[in-house]
Amino acid sequence: MRDERAGETDETREDVDVLVCRKCLMRRGARAGGVELPRWLQRTLSERGLSDTVRVMPTGCLRQCPRGQVTVLVTGGAPQQGTALMTVDPLMEREKLLRLIEARARPDEELLSPEPASEPTRDEHDERNIPS
Repeated sequence: MRDERAGETDETREDVDVLVCRKCLMRRGARAGGVELPRWLQRTLSERGLSDTVRVMPTGCLRQCPRGQVTVLVTGGAPQQGTALMTVDPLMEREKLLRLIEARARPDEELLSPEPASEPTRDEHDERNIPS
């Protein structure tokens, strides 16, 4: 089946997987928002109609171990998007993570997430694109 807006077939678009490091989550604890991050993401994505195409899963250690942050690996979407490995503050940067996930799940639509008031500096947020 061809999606005229996207200009590609449905077979070329993959579901989006969001792997959240369980070790980082446990280090952050409930007060810092770490444990709640996967549940918040899944609930918010479901509210936006993306629960069929996006899976949020806690996973084993992703070997980044950022101090005070949570490591997240986002895969899937269109093949040219590759893989994104990010470290995020689960309270301060979760909207930015949500926008990245939405962009992969709906690359041809406007995002529903509002832009944050200020963007973190490069030192505050680490994002790496890794070719798949």
